Amino acid sequence: MCAIAGLFSSQLDRRDRVARVEAACHAMLHRGPDDGGVEDFGSMSLGMRRLSIIDVSDAGHQPMSNEDGTVWLVANGEIYNFQELRRELIQQGHRFCSHTDVEVIIHLYEEKGIDCLRYLRGMFAFALWDQRSNELWIVRDRLGIKPLYYVFHNGMLFFASELKGLLAGGCVSPKLDLQALDLFLAYGYVPSPFTLIESVRMLPAGHYGRLADESWFLQSYWTLPESGSTNWSESEILPNTRSLLEDAVTCHQISDVPIGAFLSGGIDSTALVGLMVNTGLKVKTFTIGFQEGPSSFNERTVARKTAQVFETEHIESVVSGKEIREELDRVVWAIDQPSFDGVNTYLISGVAKQGGLTVALSGLGGDELFGGYGTFRVIPQLGSKIRLLSKVPNSIQHGLIKMVGAVLPSSRRRAKWLRLSQVHRSIDLYAAIRFSLWKQERNPLYSEKFMNGLSDVSDDPGIRLLNESGLNESDWEMVRRLELMNYAGWRLLRDTDATSMAHSLEVRVPFLDHKLVEAIAGLPSVTWKRWGHPKQLLTACLGNLLPAHVLNRPKQGFQFPMELWLSHELRDIVDDVFSEESIRRRGLFSASGLRDLFSLYQNGDYPYEVIWQFVILELWLRKVFDRASEYSQGLSLIHISEPTRRTPISYAVFCL
Repeated sequence: MCAIAGLFSSQLDRRDRVARVEAACHAMLHRGPDDGGVEDFGSMSLGMRRLSIIDVSDAGHQPMSNEDGTVWLVANGEIYNFQELRRELIQQGHRFCSHTDVEVIIHLYEEKGIDCLRYLRGMFAFALWDQRSNELWIVRDRLGIKPLYYVFHNGMLFFASELKGLLAGGCVSPKLDLQALDLFLAYGYVPSPFTLIESVRMLPAGHYGRLADESWFLQSYWTLPESGSTNWSESEILPNTRSLLEDAVTCHQISDVPIGAFLSGGIDSTALVGLMVNTGLKVKTFTIGFQEGPSSFNERTVARKTAQVFETEHIESVVSGKEIREELDRVVWAIDQPSFDGVNTYLISGVAKQGGLTVALSGLGGDELFGGYGTFRVIPQLGSKIRLLSKVPNSIQHGLIKMVGAVLPSSRRRAKWLRLSQVHRSIDLYAAIRFSLWKQERNPLYSEKFMNGLSDVSDDPGIRLLNESGLNESDWEMVRRLELMNYAGWRLLRDTDATSMAHSLEVRVPFLDHKLVEAIAGLPSVTWKRWGHPKQLLTACLGNLLPAHVLNRPKQGFQFPMELWLSHELRDIVDDVFSEESIRRRGLFSASGLRDLFSLYQNGDYPYEVIWQFVILELWLRKVFDRASEYSQGLSLIHISEPTRRTPISYAVFCL
C-alpha cells in the first residue's frame, strides 16, 4: 500500500519544504488514491499517499505518531504479524489510535529502537522521524519487495517511493548516470543501488539509513543465511517446508479489502492458489493470454483447468498487439526505470484491478528460492568444466567455441555461447547466461561521449557488481543468492511493484516471506543433491496439492509474443528508435554500431530482447529526460553538484 516521501533540509523554509513533499506525493497519487497527508517538524517534512487495505477508516491516516507526538511514521507495505505485536505492545502499556498494521512500527520502535526491525514480518519501506533525538530513519524490507529511492547532498536528504516523486519535488535534476546506463545495458535492468539518474540511489534491500546532525549513515541489518544454519533432520524437511509455506500464505491473506491471485500455467502460482484454497478462502484468480504468437505462449487453457480443479472464480483476459501499442506510453510511465520486463505485470495488474481486487498474491520467488531456473542445473554441472576450458590455449578455445556456436539453432543461444571465451569462473558463467549484452558487445555501440563518461573500461562493471555476492559459496548457493537477491530483487520485485501500483494494486509474494526464505536458504548444501533443480523440494512437500496437468507440464516461463509485435504492431516505433536521426539526437550511441546490431537482429543473428531493451530505454528517456520540466512545475531546481569520479563498485561508495 501507499507511497511515501520526505525531505530533510535546514536550508529550505517550511513552505518550500512542504511544497516539494506535496509535489512528490501528488506525482505518486496512483500508489495511494484513498488518502494523503504531509506533516512538517521544522527542517523535516514527511508525506504519504495511502492505498487503504488494513483498517480503511480515517484512523489509518498518515503521517501517524505515538501517544505524545514525538515519533512520526510514514510507511508503505504490510506488516503480517502486526496483530501479535499489537497485543504484546498493548500489554506493555502502549495506546493505539487505529487498527492498521503499520502503527505497530512506532510503538515497537519506542520499545526496541531500530532493533525493532528484527521483529517485523512483512514487506515494507518506511521513514520514522524521532523528534526527541532529531533522527530520521529510512528502512527497506529484507528482500527488497518495496522500493525506496533517495538523494543525499550537503546535509539534505530527499526520499520517495518512486523516481517520479523525487523528480516532481525539484530536488533532483534528470542527469543521466552513464555508469548506471552501462549496467542497464549489461543486465537489461538497473541493478541496486544504482538508478539512471545521477545522484539518486535506491536504498538496498535489508538496509536502513540514519540521518543525524546532517550526517548520513547506511547500514545492513539482514543478509541471506549461510548454508547449514537450518538444523532439520532429513525426516523434517518436507513437513517443515510445507508448514512454512502454509503459514506464509495464510498471513499474506490478511486484508480488509478484496484479495485474489495471479494464475498462470506454472507450478508456483498453482501451488499458491492451492494453498490459498486450503485456508478456506474463496479465491478469485486472473490469467492473461494473447491473440497472436505461438500457442505455447498462451497459458489460458492450463490456468482455466487449474481454476476448475480449485473451484476459483476465474477471469481471463486476451491481449492483442494493437492493445500493447495503445498501452505502451502508459507502460513506460509506469515502470519508473527502464526494464526489459514489466509489461506482463502491468497488464495482468490492470485486469485484476478491473476485476475488483485491491490485493493480489503472486508466485514470484518460487523459482529463485527452490531452484527452478536452468541456471541451477547448468552452473553446478559446468562450473568445474569451465575452469578446465580456461586452461586450453586461446586459439583452440576460441575455435571450438565458434564451431559449436555456428550450429546452435537459436540466435539467443548463439550470442551467449560465444561469450564462453571470456568465462573463467562459475560467476562469469552466470553473467554469460543472465547478461543481456556482454562488455565486448556493448562497447562498440557507445558514442565517444558515452565511453569518455565511464569511469573504468578495463573490465566489466556488471561482473564486478556480481562479485560482491557468492564467491565463497558452492555453485548452488551462489546461484540462489544471485537469483534471489539480485535478479529477483533488482528486476522482478522492482518491476512488479512499479507496474502493479500504477493500477493502485498491491502485489504480495508469499514465497519471499523471510521466515520461509531463511529456513530454505539455511539448509545444508547436500540437501540440494536430492531436493534441487527443478524445484523438487517444493513439489515434494506439496504432495497431491498440484494437479497432474501442471506437475507434468514442461517448465516454461511466462512469455509475451514480443518478437512478433516488434515486427508488426510496434515496427514503426522500432524503426524510429533505430533511425540515424534518433540515434544522433540522443548522442549516447554509435549510429553505425546500433544499425549493425539492428541488421543482425533482422537477419536472425541476434535476439529480439536486446532490441526491445533499446526501444524501452529510448521511450523512457523521451518521457523522463526530454520532458523533465513537467515533473516539477512551479518548483525551483535545487542544484546538486556532480559527484566525484567513482572508485570500483560497492554499496559503500554510494552513501553519497
